[in-house]
Amino acid sequence: MSSLSLAILQRVCTPYRVALFRRLAARSDLRVRLFIGDDLPGSKVRNASDLSGLDVVRLPTRWLRVGARSLPVHRGLSAALRDFDPDVILSEGDSHPLGFLTASRVRDQRVDRALVHWGLGGLPGRNPGAARSRARRLLVQVLKRGVHGRADAFLCYSSYGANALVALGRDRDAIVVAVNVSDTDRQLETSASLAETRAQARATLGLPDRFGVLAVGALDANKRIGVLLDAVAGLDVEAVILGEGPELAPLRARVRSEPLANVRLVGAVPSETVARYYRAADVLVVPGRGGMVISEAMAHALPIVVHQADGTEYDLVHDGETGLRLAAGDHMAFRNAIVALMENPDACERMGAAGRRLIETELNPAAMVERIVEVCQLARARRTATPSS
Repeated sequence: MSSLSLAILQRVCTPYRVALFRRLAARSDLRVRLFIGDDLPGSKVRNASDLSGLDVVRLPTRWLRVGARSLPVHRGLSAALRDFDPDVILSEGDSHPLGFLTASRVRDQRVDRALVHWGLGGLPGRNPGAARSRARRLLVQVLKRGVHGRADAFLCYSSYGANALVALGRDRDAIVVAVNVSDTDRQLETSASLAETRAQARATLGLPDRFGVLAVGALDANKRIGVLLDAVAGLDVEAVILGEGPELAPLRARVRSEPLANVRLVGAVPSETVARYYRAADVLVVPGRGGMVISEAMAHALPIVVHQADGTEYDLVHDGETGLRLAAGDHMAFRNAIVALMENPDACERMGAAGRRLIETELNPAAMVERIVEVCQLARARRTATPSS
Protein backbone atom coordinates (compact mmCIF):
# COMPACT_ATOMS: atom_id res chain seq x y z
CA MET A 1 0.00 0.00 0.00
CA SER A 2 1.39 3.44 -0.94
CA SER A 3 1.58 6.18 1.68
CA LEU A 4 -1.87 7.25 2.81
CA SER A 5 -2.92 10.38 4.71
CA LEU A 6 -5.39 9.55 7.47
CA ALA A 7 -7.44 12.10 9.41
CA ILE A 8 -8.84 10.77 12.69
CA LEU A 9 -11.77 12.74 14.06
CA GLN A 10 -12.71 12.24 17.72
CA ARG A 11 -14.66 14.25 20.27
CA VAL A 12 -11.55 14.13 22.46
CA CYS A 13 -8.49 11.87 22.64
CA THR A 14 -9.04 9.84 25.79
CA PRO A 15 -6.02 8.35 27.61
CA TYR A 16 -6.80 4.79 26.49
CA ARG A 17 -6.60 5.81 22.82
CA VAL A 18 -3.15 7.43 22.93
CA ALA A 19 -1.11 4.24 22.59
CA LEU A 20 -3.20 3.10 19.63
CA PHE A 21 -2.81 6.41 17.81
CA ARG A 22 0.93 6.41 18.47
CA ARG A 23 1.14 2.97 16.88
CA LEU A 24 -0.70 4.26 13.82
CA ALA A 25 1.51 7.35 13.63
CA ALA A 26 4.65 5.19 13.74
CA ARG A 27 3.74 3.38 10.51
CA SER A 28 5.83 4.42 7.52
CA ASP A 29 2.89 3.94 5.14
CA LEU A 30 0.61 6.36 6.99
CA ARG A 31 0.56 10.09 7.59
CA VAL A 32 -1.79 10.55 10.54
CA ARG A 33 -3.31 13.70 11.96
CA LEU A 34 -5.72 13.72 14.90
CA PHE A 35 -8.57 16.25 15.09
CA ILE A 36 -10.05 16.68 18.57
CA GLY A 37 -11.99 19.22 20.62
CA ASP A 38 -12.19 20.53 24.16
CA ASP A 39 -13.12 18.47 27.21
CA LEU A 40 -16.78 18.12 28.12
CA PRO A 41 -16.98 19.84 31.54
CA GLY A 42 -17.89 17.62 34.45
CA SER A 43 -17.60 14.34 32.53
CA LYS A 44 -15.23 11.52 31.56
CA VAL A 45 -15.12 12.89 28.01
CA ARG A 46 -11.74 14.55 28.32
CA ASN A 47 -8.38 14.57 26.60
CA ALA A 48 -5.31 12.72 27.80
CA SER A 49 -2.75 14.99 29.43
CA ASP A 50 0.10 13.60 27.31
CA LEU A 51 -0.41 13.65 23.54
CA SER A 52 3.28 13.67 22.67
CA GLY A 53 4.25 11.82 19.52
CA LEU A 54 0.97 12.72 17.81
CA ASP A 55 0.17 15.30 15.15
CA VAL A 56 -2.84 16.96 16.78
CA VAL A 57 -5.21 19.74 15.79
CA ARG A 58 -7.23 20.94 18.79
CA LEU A 59 -10.39 22.78 17.84
CA PRO A 60 -12.51 25.10 19.99
CA THR A 61 -15.66 23.23 20.94
CA ARG A 62 -19.23 24.16 21.74
CA TRP A 63 -21.24 21.39 23.39
CA LEU A 64 -24.91 21.12 22.42
CA ARG A 65 -27.27 19.49 24.89
CA VAL A 66 -29.71 17.16 23.07
CA GLY A 67 -31.84 15.33 25.62
CA ALA A 68 -29.43 13.39 27.82
CA ARG A 69 -26.58 13.70 25.31
CA SER A 70 -23.98 16.40 24.73
CA LEU A 71 -22.92 16.71 21.10
CA PRO A 72 -19.73 18.59 20.20
CA VAL A 73 -19.46 21.22 17.51
CA HIS A 74 -15.78 21.67 16.54
CA ARG A 75 -15.32 25.16 15.20
CA GLY A 76 -13.05 25.36 12.16
CA LEU A 77 -13.24 21.62 11.47
CA SER A 78 -13.94 21.90 7.73
CA ALA A 79 -11.02 24.24 7.12
CA ALA A 80 -8.67 22.13 9.25
CA LEU A 81 -9.58 18.96 7.35
CA ARG A 82 -9.21 20.66 3.97
CA ASP A 83 -5.80 21.98 4.99
CA PHE A 84 -4.64 18.43 5.78
CA ASP A 85 -6.19 17.05 2.55
CA PRO A 86 -6.63 13.45 3.79
CA ASP A 87 -7.16 10.37 1.66
CA VAL A 88 -9.35 8.83 4.37
CA ILE A 89 -11.24 10.35 7.29
CA LEU A 90 -11.84 7.97 10.21
CA SER A 91 -14.50 9.52 12.41
CA GLU A 92 -16.54 8.68 15.44
CA GLY A 93 -20.05 8.36 14.11
CA ASP A 94 -23.06 7.95 16.39
CA SER A 95 -21.27 9.67 19.30
CA HIS A 96 -20.10 12.57 17.09
CA PRO A 97 -22.81 12.95 14.41
CA LEU A 98 -22.32 16.65 13.69
CA GLY A 99 -18.58 16.23 13.21
CA PHE A 100 -19.17 13.16 11.06
CA LEU A 101 -21.58 15.03 8.78
CA THR A 102 -19.07 17.88 8.48
CA ALA A 103 -16.41 15.32 7.56
CA SER A 104 -18.74 13.85 4.93
CA ARG A 105 -19.01 17.23 3.20
CA VAL A 106 -15.22 17.50 3.15
CA ARG A 107 -15.05 13.93 1.80
CA ASP A 108 -17.30 14.91 -1.08
CA GLN A 109 -14.79 17.49 -2.29
CA ARG A 110 -12.52 14.72 -3.66
CA VAL A 111 -13.85 11.72 -5.56
CA ASP A 112 -11.07 9.47 -4.20
CA ARG A 113 -11.41 10.55 -0.56
CA ALA A 114 -13.19 8.07 1.72
CA LEU A 115 -15.03 8.32 5.03
CA VAL A 116 -15.11 5.58 7.70
CA HIS A 117 -17.67 5.45 10.50
CA TRP A 118 -16.08 4.21 13.76
CA GLY A 119 -18.22 3.15 16.69
CA LEU A 120 -19.99 0.55 18.77
CA GLY A 121 -22.52 -0.45 16.13
CA GLY A 122 -24.94 -1.46 18.87
CA LEU A 123 -25.14 -2.32 22.57
CA PRO A 124 -26.34 -5.68 23.93
CA GLY A 125 -29.65 -5.46 25.70
CA ARG A 126 -30.43 -1.93 24.63
CA ASN A 127 -33.98 -1.25 23.57
CA PRO A 128 -33.66 1.69 21.18
CA GLY A 129 -37.14 2.85 22.10
CA ALA A 130 -36.78 2.62 25.87
CA ALA A 131 -37.49 5.80 27.83
CA ARG A 132 -37.85 7.83 24.64
CA SER A 133 -40.82 9.67 23.30
CA ARG A 134 -41.98 8.83 19.79
CA ALA A 135 -40.57 12.14 18.59
CA ARG A 136 -37.16 11.41 20.10
CA ARG A 137 -37.11 7.89 18.63
CA LEU A 138 -37.83 9.29 15.19
CA LEU A 139 -35.14 11.94 15.63
CA VAL A 140 -32.54 9.31 16.59
CA GLN A 141 -33.53 7.08 13.68
CA VAL A 142 -33.30 9.93 11.18
CA LEU A 143 -29.96 11.03 12.59
CA LYS A 144 -28.55 7.49 12.44
CA ARG A 145 -29.77 6.94 8.90
CA GLY A 146 -28.25 10.24 7.86
CA VAL A 147 -24.90 9.41 9.46
CA HIS A 148 -24.73 5.77 8.36
CA GLY A 149 -25.81 6.57 4.84
CA ARG A 150 -22.84 8.89 4.39
CA ALA A 151 -20.17 6.29 5.31
CA ASP A 152 -18.08 4.42 2.75
CA ALA A 153 -17.20 1.75 5.32
CA PHE A 154 -17.66 0.96 9.01
CA LEU A 155 -15.16 0.11 11.74
CA CYS A 156 -16.90 -1.68 14.63
CA TYR A 157 -15.82 -2.28 18.21
CA SER A 158 -17.06 -5.87 18.17
CA SER A 159 -18.65 -8.65 16.15
CA TYR A 160 -21.85 -7.95 18.10
CA GLY A 161 -21.78 -4.36 16.85
CA ALA A 162 -21.17 -5.52 13.28
CA ASN A 163 -24.22 -7.78 13.44
CA ALA A 164 -26.28 -4.91 14.88
CA LEU A 165 -25.29 -2.72 11.92
CA VAL A 166 -26.30 -5.47 9.49
CA ALA A 167 -29.66 -5.70 11.27
CA LEU A 168 -30.06 -1.97 10.61
CA GLY A 169 -29.56 -2.57 6.90
CA ARG A 170 -25.85 -1.88 6.52
CA ASP A 171 -23.84 -3.91 4.00
CA ARG A 172 -21.80 -6.63 5.78
CA ASP A 173 -19.09 -6.31 3.15
CA ALA A 174 -18.57 -2.68 4.20
CA ILE A 175 -17.84 -3.56 7.86
CA VAL A 176 -14.50 -4.35 9.51
CA VAL A 177 -14.30 -5.39 13.17
CA ALA A 178 -11.43 -4.04 15.28
CA VAL A 179 -12.15 -5.42 18.74
CA ASN A 180 -11.83 -2.48 21.11
CA VAL A 181 -9.13 -3.14 23.70
CA SER A 182 -7.12 -1.10 26.17
CA ASP A 183 -3.36 -0.55 26.04
CA THR A 184 -2.83 -4.25 26.70
CA ASP A 185 0.88 -4.09 25.81
CA ARG A 186 1.43 -1.87 28.84
CA GLN A 187 -0.79 -4.09 31.00
CA LEU A 188 1.16 -7.20 29.99
CA GLU A 189 4.44 -5.48 30.84
CA THR A 190 3.07 -4.30 34.18
CA SER A 191 1.81 -7.76 35.04
CA ALA A 192 5.17 -9.33 34.15
CA SER A 193 6.99 -6.81 36.33
CA LEU A 194 5.02 -7.71 39.46
CA ALA A 195 7.06 -10.22 41.44
CA GLU A 196 4.39 -10.73 44.11
CA THR A 197 2.26 -13.81 44.43
CA ARG A 198 -1.48 -13.41 44.82
CA ALA A 199 -1.20 -13.93 48.58
CA GLN A 200 1.60 -11.37 48.84
CA ALA A 201 -0.39 -8.80 46.87
CA ARG A 202 -3.34 -9.32 49.20
CA ALA A 203 -1.13 -8.83 52.22
CA THR A 204 0.33 -5.64 50.76
CA LEU A 205 -3.17 -4.28 50.12
CA GLY A 206 -4.47 -5.36 53.52
CA LEU A 207 -6.90 -7.89 52.06
CA PRO A 208 -7.73 -11.28 53.61
CA ASP A 209 -6.29 -14.29 51.82
CA ARG A 210 -9.54 -15.60 50.36
CA PHE A 211 -11.19 -15.76 46.93
CA GLY A 212 -11.05 -12.28 45.41
CA VAL A 213 -13.79 -10.73 43.27
CA LEU A 214 -12.85 -7.49 41.54
CA ALA A 215 -14.84 -4.79 39.72
CA VAL A 216 -13.14 -1.79 38.11
CA GLY A 217 -14.57 1.32 36.47
CA ALA A 218 -16.47 4.55 36.86
CA LEU A 219 -19.32 4.05 39.32
CA ASP A 220 -22.30 5.08 37.21
CA ALA A 221 -25.78 3.59 37.46
CA ASN A 222 -25.28 1.59 34.25
CA LYS A 223 -22.38 -0.31 35.87
CA ARG A 224 -24.99 -2.11 38.07
CA ILE A 225 -22.64 -2.53 41.03
CA GLY A 226 -25.66 -3.12 43.25
CA VAL A 227 -26.13 -6.44 41.44
CA LEU A 228 -22.61 -7.43 42.45
CA LEU A 229 -23.28 -6.50 46.08
CA ASP A 230 -26.37 -8.74 46.05
CA ALA A 231 -24.36 -11.53 44.42
CA VAL A 232 -21.59 -11.65 47.04
CA ALA A 233 -23.73 -11.10 50.13
CA GLY A 234 -22.93 -13.88 52.60
CA LEU A 235 -20.31 -15.55 50.41
CA ASP A 236 -16.84 -16.36 51.69
CA VAL A 237 -15.24 -13.99 49.17
CA GLU A 238 -13.61 -10.57 49.28
CA ALA A 239 -15.28 -8.21 46.80
CA VAL A 240 -13.18 -5.16 45.90
CA ILE A 241 -14.63 -2.33 43.81
CA LEU A 242 -12.27 0.27 42.33
CA GLY A 243 -13.43 3.57 40.87
CA GLU A 244 -15.36 6.68 41.67
CA GLY A 245 -18.48 8.35 40.37
CA PRO A 246 -22.01 9.37 41.38
CA GLU A 247 -22.85 5.90 42.74
CA LEU A 248 -19.91 5.72 45.14
CA ALA A 249 -21.55 7.51 48.07
CA PRO A 250 -24.87 5.58 47.98
CA LEU A 251 -23.02 2.29 47.55
CA ARG A 252 -20.84 3.06 50.58
CA ALA A 253 -23.96 3.92 52.56
CA ARG A 254 -25.48 0.58 51.62
CA VAL A 255 -22.33 -1.36 52.57
CA ARG A 256 -22.35 0.31 55.99
CA SER A 257 -26.07 -0.17 56.64
CA GLU A 258 -26.57 -3.81 55.66
CA PRO A 259 -23.64 -4.42 56.57
CA LEU A 260 -21.58 -6.08 53.86
CA ALA A 261 -18.33 -6.88 55.63
CA ASN A 262 -16.88 -8.68 52.60
CA VAL A 263 -17.20 -5.64 50.27
CA ARG A 264 -14.61 -2.88 49.91
CA LEU A 265 -15.36 0.27 47.93
CA VAL A 266 -11.86 1.61 47.49
CA GLY A 267 -12.48 4.61 45.23
CA ALA A 268 -9.95 5.80 42.67
CA VAL A 269 -6.39 4.51 42.91
CA PRO A 270 -3.22 5.05 40.81
CA SER A 271 -2.68 2.74 37.83
CA GLU A 272 0.20 0.91 39.51
CA THR A 273 -2.06 0.13 42.47
CA VAL A 274 -4.80 -1.11 40.12
CA ALA A 275 -2.27 -3.61 38.77
CA ARG A 276 -1.65 -4.90 42.30
CA TYR A 277 -5.39 -5.35 42.81
CA TYR A 278 -5.49 -7.38 39.59
CA ARG A 279 -2.71 -9.58 40.99
CA ALA A 280 -4.61 -9.99 44.27
CA ALA A 281 -7.91 -10.99 42.60
CA ASP A 282 -9.18 -14.31 41.26
CA VAL A 283 -11.87 -13.01 38.89
CA LEU A 284 -13.10 -9.78 37.32
CA VAL A 285 -16.86 -9.29 37.37
CA VAL A 286 -18.57 -6.89 34.96
CA PRO A 287 -22.20 -6.68 36.15
CA GLY A 288 -23.23 -3.90 33.75
CA ARG A 289 -21.81 -1.67 31.05
CA GLY A 290 -18.08 -1.51 30.45
CA GLY A 291 -15.61 -2.87 27.97
CA MET A 292 -12.06 -1.57 28.17
CA VAL A 293 -11.56 -3.14 31.59
CA ILE A 294 -12.22 -6.62 30.16
CA SER A 295 -9.10 -6.72 27.98
CA GLU A 296 -7.11 -4.99 30.72
CA ALA A 297 -7.98 -7.66 33.27
CA MET A 298 -7.37 -10.45 30.76
CA ALA A 299 -3.82 -9.15 30.27
CA HIS A 300 -3.41 -9.80 34.00
CA ALA A 301 -4.69 -13.37 33.54
CA LEU A 302 -8.05 -12.91 35.21
CA PRO A 303 -11.13 -14.79 33.99
CA ILE A 304 -14.15 -12.58 33.31
CA VAL A 305 -17.76 -12.95 34.43
CA VAL A 306 -20.09 -10.79 32.34
CA HIS A 307 -23.65 -10.57 31.07
CA GLN A 308 -24.11 -7.58 28.73
CA ALA A 309 -21.32 -5.01 28.62
CA ASP A 310 -20.47 -3.07 25.43
CA GLY A 311 -20.41 -5.93 22.90
CA THR A 312 -16.67 -6.65 23.06
CA GLU A 313 -17.42 -9.47 25.52
CA TYR A 314 -18.69 -11.50 22.53
CA ASP A 315 -15.13 -11.50 21.14
CA LEU A 316 -13.10 -11.47 24.36
CA VAL A 317 -15.06 -13.72 26.73
CA HIS A 318 -15.29 -17.17 25.18
CA ASP A 319 -17.76 -18.86 27.50
CA GLY A 320 -16.06 -21.57 29.54
CA GLU A 321 -12.66 -20.76 28.00
CA THR A 322 -11.64 -17.21 29.00
CA GLY A 323 -14.49 -16.62 31.43
CA LEU A 324 -18.23 -16.98 31.82
CA ARG A 325 -20.71 -15.07 29.65
CA LEU A 326 -24.04 -15.28 31.45
CA ALA A 327 -27.42 -15.70 29.80
CA ALA A 328 -29.10 -13.72 32.59
CA GLY A 329 -27.95 -10.59 34.38
CA ASP A 330 -29.64 -10.96 37.77
CA HIS A 331 -27.65 -11.29 40.99
CA MET A 332 -28.25 -15.03 41.28
CA ALA A 333 -26.67 -15.65 37.87
CA PHE A 334 -23.58 -13.74 38.97
CA ARG A 335 -23.59 -15.41 42.38
CA ASN A 336 -23.71 -18.89 40.84
CA ALA A 337 -20.88 -18.03 38.46
CA ILE A 338 -18.69 -16.70 41.27
CA VAL A 339 -19.36 -19.81 43.38
CA ALA A 340 -18.59 -22.09 40.42
CA LEU A 341 -15.17 -20.46 39.92
CA MET A 342 -14.46 -20.37 43.64
CA GLU A 343 -15.15 -24.11 43.89
CA ASN A 344 -13.01 -24.92 40.85
CA PRO A 345 -9.71 -23.02 41.21
CA ASP A 346 -8.04 -25.04 38.44
CA ALA A 347 -10.70 -23.93 35.92
CA CYS A 348 -10.36 -20.38 37.19
CA GLU A 349 -6.59 -20.40 36.57
CA ARG A 350 -7.02 -22.09 33.19
CA MET A 351 -9.50 -19.48 31.99
CA GLY A 352 -7.27 -16.66 33.15
CA ALA A 353 -4.26 -18.07 31.32
CA ALA A 354 -6.32 -18.61 28.15
CA GLY A 355 -7.54 -15.03 28.29
CA ARG A 356 -4.02 -13.68 28.53
CA ARG A 357 -2.97 -15.81 25.53
CA LEU A 358 -5.87 -14.38 23.52
CA ILE A 359 -4.68 -10.86 24.33
CA GLU A 360 -1.05 -11.69 23.56
CA THR A 361 -1.74 -13.35 20.22
CA GLU A 362 -4.98 -12.05 18.69
CA LEU A 363 -6.86 -9.15 20.30
CA ASN A 364 -4.52 -6.28 21.07
CA PRO A 365 -3.56 -2.79 19.81
CA ALA A 366 -1.40 -4.24 17.02
CA ALA A 367 -4.45 -6.09 15.69
CA MET A 368 -6.51 -2.91 15.92
CA VAL A 369 -3.95 -1.06 13.81
CA GLU A 370 -4.11 -3.74 11.11
CA ARG A 371 -7.90 -3.59 11.05
CA ILE A 372 -7.80 0.22 10.77
CA VAL A 373 -5.48 -0.03 7.77
CA GLU A 374 -7.77 -2.69 6.31
CA VAL A 375 -10.89 -0.54 6.63
CA CYS A 376 -9.08 2.44 5.08
CA GLN A 377 -8.22 0.33 2.06
CA LEU A 378 -11.76 -1.02 1.89
CA ALA A 379 -13.34 2.42 2.12
CA ARG A 380 -11.14 3.83 -0.66
CA ALA A 381 -11.88 0.85 -2.89
CA ARG A 382 -15.63 1.24 -2.37
CA ARG A 383 -15.42 5.00 -2.85
CA THR A 384 -13.51 4.87 -6.11
CA ALA A 385 -15.68 2.04 -7.43
CA THR A 386 -18.79 4.24 -7.04
CA PRO A 387 -17.60 7.85 -7.05
CA SER A 388 -20.01 10.56 -6.00
CA SER A 389 -21.38 12.82 -8.64
